[in-house]
Amino acid sequence: MPYHVMKSEQCPISKPWAVMKDDPHEVVACHETEDDANKQLTALNIAYSEEERAKYDHIDFTPPAGVREAAKKGLEWRREYGRGGTAVGVARARDLSNGTRISPSTAKRMKAYFDRHEVDKQGEGWNPGEPGFPSAGKIAWYLWGSDAGWSWSKKLVRQINAADDEERSMGIEVRSIKVTGDEDLLRIESRAKEEGSEEKQQWIVGYAAKFGVDSLDMGDFVERLDPGAFSLVSERRGRKKPLETRALWNHDANYPLARYPDTLRMTVDEVGLRYEFPVPDTTYGRDIASNIANGIVRGSSFSFTIAQGGEEWSVEEGRSVRTVKKIEQLYDVGPVTYPAYPDSGVAVAKRSYDLFREQRAEQSQRRQEWAKNIAAHREWLEKHGENR
Repeated sequence: MPYHVMKSEQCPISKPWAVMKDDPHEVVACHETEDDANKQLTALNIAYSEEERAKYDHIDFTPPAGVREAAKKGLEWRREYGRGGTAVGVARARDLSNGTRISPSTAKRMKAYFDRHEVDKQGEGWNPGEPGFPSAGKIAWYLWGSDAGWSWSKKLVRQINAADDEERSMGIEVRSIKVTGDEDLLRIESRAKEEGSEEKQQWIVGYAAKFGVDSLDMGDFVERLDPGAFSLVSERRGRKKPLETRALWNHDANYPLARYPDTLRMTVDEVGLRYEFPVPDTTYGRDIASNIANGIVRGSSFSFTIAQGGEEWSVEEGRSVRTVKKIEQLYDVGPVTYPAYPDSGVAVAKRSYDLFREQRAEQSQRRQEWAKNIAAHREWLEKHGENR
């Protein structure tokens, strides 16, 4: 858990028992008795990040037997030799030895501790028979669960990262620009490598998105981009996080082409989101440029997430329309072989559409009920007349 109980010099003598926050290591509250401190600890842990727990509900954060035994041994050594570990390490050992379920953030801190302190194994007193055994580093290592704790924390962090990746991927949408006729939406330009130089360099120039045009049919609805959708690109001062957009070939991270703002340029104009970058000096980079120049590759695409409240739904001529008003993260742009709307790229939009349909159905039902009530009221008035 992100909190623990211990005696702290930061508390007054009359209230020595502190509920401490793990990171940063600070006092939340001081109590007269350990029992009172544990009551608050229980309440805090119940309230702590229910959303986080739900996201990682499939992961078992209960310390296995080997970790519990190692932590118990660490506490015994510390009592016997009076060295090793910090207050946080002791608190962690108590939780681990008692089999207390840890939090995802604690799992990450455990792994970070072991990664950082592996070098302690080289110190004197680590192995039985050496002077000073068990060393302070050895005792601290055991307080955190020893090698069993290291293996367990690495396993947990892998599972946490996989869950995070899955959550991110569930929210990421992919869109491709719809090419019609002979539109010049992706091309190769030859530019001077340096100002005043006659040496030329090839650039890939394209539009990842167009404003004000309807998408292909996305399954009972269409989508269009509002001109303000890419404000995160045009309004640099308003960014919450720095843009780290990549130019990728077919959204494949194994084929990077450029990175913003180093080699990738992005601008927003009256057409849409424009991108450009020099052709990288790689085999696949030159091949992509050749295919674009020969008209084999004609489309572009981008992947993104929508900001909260960054979409609007409407019905136009009997067709549902989703308007993307604000994009929160722009992950990548670049040329693609098949500029289309794959099912995997519109899952988020379809979930939003289903919610829109449910809301419209509820509104329709309320209107019908309201109309029935009005009709019943009118019928009553017709039969009984108005009371004056």
